[in-house]
Amino acid sequence: MVRETDTFKSLAQRMAKFALGLRYDSIPAEVITAARRHLADTLACAFGARETATIQALQKYAIGQGGRADATVIGTAKKVPAGMAALVNGTMVRHLDANDIFVLHRGGTSGHFSDATAGLLALAEQYRRSGEELLTCLVASYELQGALADSINFWDRALHPVTNVAWVTSIVAARLVGADAVAAVHAFGLAVATGTVMNTWIRPAATIPSIKSVAVGLALKRGVEAAGLAGIGITATEDAFETVLERLAPRPDILFDPAPIENLGQHWSMKRNMLKRYPAQVNTQAAIEAVMRLYQSGIRAEHVRKLVLHGHRNVAGGVQGSAQAYAPTNRESADHSTPYVMAMALLRGKVTLEEYAGAPWESAEVKAVMAKIELVIDDEMDEAFTTRGMLGVRLITELNSGRTEEFVVGQPKGHPEAPLSDTELLEKMSWLMKPHASSVMPQQLLELCNLLSTSEDIQRLIASGRIEHP
Repeated sequence: MVRETDTFKSLAQRMAKFALGLRYDSIPAEVITAARRHLADTLACAFGARETATIQALQKYAIGQGGRADATVIGTAKKVPAGMAALVNGTMVRHLDANDIFVLHRGGTSGHFSDATAGLLALAEQYRRSGEELLTCLVASYELQGALADSINFWDRALHPVTNVAWVTSIVAARLVGADAVAAVHAFGLAVATGTVMNTWIRPAATIPSIKSVAVGLALKRGVEAAGLAGIGITATEDAFETVLERLAPRPDILFDPAPIENLGQHWSMKRNMLKRYPAQVNTQAAIEAVMRLYQSGIRAEHVRKLVLHGHRNVAGGVQGSAQAYAPTNRESADHSTPYVMAMALLRGKVTLEEYAGAPWESAEVKAVMAKIELVIDDEMDEAFTTRGMLGVRLITELNSGRTEEFVVGQPKGHPEAPLSDTELLEKMSWLMKPHASSVMPQQLLELCNLLSTSEDIQRLIASGRIEHP
């Protein structure tokens, strides 16, 4: 891959042209269907996080700031400025580590593209855009983020993929506020210059701080505000994008490929996003699934002498398989711990929000099961992860009886190659929205997303999150 300077300088304009020119009736039906499913999943993730301490603190902060009543804080009847709604609601979407994630062509996974959804929803509410316009903007957001993720390895530049949220939201938000393509480019420049997110928290640690989810809200707020500022004539450099990439290129062999951005609209990446089945880091999904198969075969923790999980470096090593992963101290580190989620799957036969309630990682029972788990980086699986994006694992269980059991998971459920059915999606939405939702609310939410068309539909969608305490 080489950088073509003349083409490179026009990429911000290319992204703005795509985002502002996209029309609902030009989007393939299967892409719109995927957008509706992802919207339902995203809102369920937000509703599931509404009672957590972090979200309650942010809601109090945002409401206490006052200001214009532009957009609703999800789960309440309160309205705040759109940027503040983006801060709270964006954090809410991300907080449980249950929202979708993009699958790369080059292997592995990238950012959570639904992180941007809360900001776009806030502006759609503020400007009373139609449901079809919101869906069009969601597709534009996913496609732009997909193109950037395919073009840039954020991690190689010490950036967190949350950077994608601030950058892309600014362009799509410009469309929602009624700005033109010139203003959208300046919004992008403002966001690139001030909303680039350094990775300071994803590393082996017993505790992962609140920034893991709040970074999304902060980046989203910056993207929304960048669009508003550009709309009133605030300018930025049009080459902010290339300036950042040039200055944050640690090695000469780390190149930027402009082709995915140049080809926007020719290949739809919306369907390459994974709807995760479990509220845990993406690389742990196959490990959970393997243990769930073990549990469903009738084997329980007391029957097991040892669990040996073979997999790629990001499930058997790294943050997920580090020494610190065997001793998590908060929810954020627990949902990034392969041994923890495996232990809970074996002990309870499920991994839902309940498996994080009450700090189970502190119990002797959970620690004893984690001590039985051995993680092995398998060279062949690691190569398949790098070259083909294979997230699978092989679980070998040694029983007290001397017998062994083996389960192999290819791509985990929810991956584009093993998509969730509507029934499985509704099952996930049900435990996300429990206990403050009726049993019919997940179905109602999915139906609202499937019927989304008018501005009134958006108002109904937002109101559906006002879950009353029993």
